[in-house]
Amino acid sequence: MIRHAALAAYVLLLFALSSCSGEPSTAYVSLGDSLAVGVGASDPRERGYAPLYRDLLEENMGREVDLIQLGVAGETSGSFMNSPNSQLARAERALVDNPGATVTLSLGGNDLLSVAGNTSAEREEALARYADNLDYILQTIKGASEPAPRIGVLALYNPAPGSFTDDWTGRLNAEIRRVAEANGAAVAAADETFRGREEEYAHHARYPWDVHPTDAGYKALAQAFVQAAP
Repeated sequence: MIRHAALAAYVLLLFALSSCSGEPSTAYVSLGDSLAVGVGASDPRERGYAPLYRDLLEENMGREVDLIQLGVAGETSGSFMNSPNSQLARAERALVDNPGATVTLSLGGNDLLSVAGNTSAEREEALARYADNLDYILQTIKGASEPAPRIGVLALYNPAPGSFTDDWTGRLNAEIRRVAEANGAAVAAADETFRGREEEYAHHARYPWDVHPTDAGYKALAQAFVQAAP
């Protein structure tokens, strides 16, 4: 009887050790605006860039990746920080619970859209304010856990090339790259990925009121994050 009990205890110990030695799951936190949420995809929960990127992470890492989707359609850099129960506050809590997580951030398009009809001086102010906000956001995210999260920031594509958006999207992306580099974050180059393929990758050519990506566009964004390797 004693031998059977000892054998059972030994088997349980081996099971516990084998369970502990398996590859643990890791977390991926998707932050930002409607692009982070997948608006425009035929099925945002499956074909937005966040679930597609999660799948690619699982392939590359050889382990399960838990997607924590915190994006909010319509978010600006200001509302990201300052709204009640802000996305930034929720991101900090998620990162405390998942140290060393992968993070993607799509933010800035709504900052530009909100001043699209304003004067050049007002757009300049909005651009400077966005850069300050992005710097604060990245510093906060970076310091939310130890080890720090791996952060990738999306440079914005231009859905309507040949218009006034060329200059302002380019200037916004220059700020994104500058601030991201200063904070050790990678940049997913959606501007380069979409260039010359806007009709395929964005709805705008067919539906001028819709600047969001198609399914093909979201797949390209997921690949852009992989190439950035945050």
